[in-house]
Amino acid sequence: MTVFRGSAGDVRLVWRLLIIVVLSVVVAVLLRFIPIFLYTAILVRSGMAQESALATAKQAVFEGPIWSTVLGVLNAAMYFLLVWFLVRVIERGGFRWQDVGLDWRRSSLPSLVLGGLLALAMYLANGAIDQGLVSLSPAMRVILSGLGEPRTLQVLVLWIAMGFGEEIVFRGYVQTRLVERQGAIVGVLLASIIFTLVHLAVRPLTPLALLSGIILWTAMGALYHWARSLYLVGMYHGIANGLSNAFPLEAPEHAGLIVHAVTLLLVVIVALYRSRASRVTANPT
Repeated sequence: MTVFRGSAGDVRLVWRLLIIVVLSVVVAVLLRFIPIFLYTAILVRSGMAQESALATAKQAVFEGPIWSTVLGVLNAAMYFLLVWFLVRVIERGGFRWQDVGLDWRRSSLPSLVLGGLLALAMYLANGAIDQGLVSLSPAMRVILSGLGEPRTLQVLVLWIAMGFGEEIVFRGYVQTRLVERQGAIVGVLLASIIFTLVHLAVRPLTPLALLSGIILWTAMGALYHWARSLYLVGMYHGIANGLSNAFPLEAPEHAGLIVHAVTLLLVVIVALYRSRASRVTANPT
């Protein structure tokens, strides 16, 4: 047994988690920095001032429909490769899609639909808390009118790809292994905390936003643990991010905290009900 390896000779989980966090941040930064750097250099060589070239390059990478979509797909592909690397090279095991919740079953298509509907319901609830129920109808009209626009579809493709990529890492890999070692409650909570804190490398978060994020991803982690389907949480993640970027709301942070807390409560209630129902079925009186 060493600092890096356990008694069985495998790399300790803490080091694998560190690899995930570091590589996730590095990939996110490089996929943005490299194209911005190259495009800026091209614009400068063509005669544009350095400051203007940098601003133009950033706008093209972050807001341009083509590159932003490519960026999301590449980011997702890197997450898939990261999990494959951890399983095959670091753990020296056999990689199977079903081990990370991606085995296609009869329930997979309903899971995709349910994940999308859950994201839409939480998005509308977030706006309704701040503006009242009267905001639901206008919000739905804006969403429906925007779905036919190419830019909206590109945003959804971008975020759905990234949503699935992040979920295969943090739910399919990290949470699964934490649950195996720490149990369901601690494992789900730890995975949610790690996932939320990783976002600090991308953008600053207030303490209220951190708490709200931890509650949200605890709910999604519980859903994954219960359903064993990455299609459900992956679609939720992608659609939720896509809606918030394509149709941003001005709702205050406490609105999200309320919606996420209610979602977690409902997930726990449903899980407890199903657990009780399964026990009754298994042990009829």
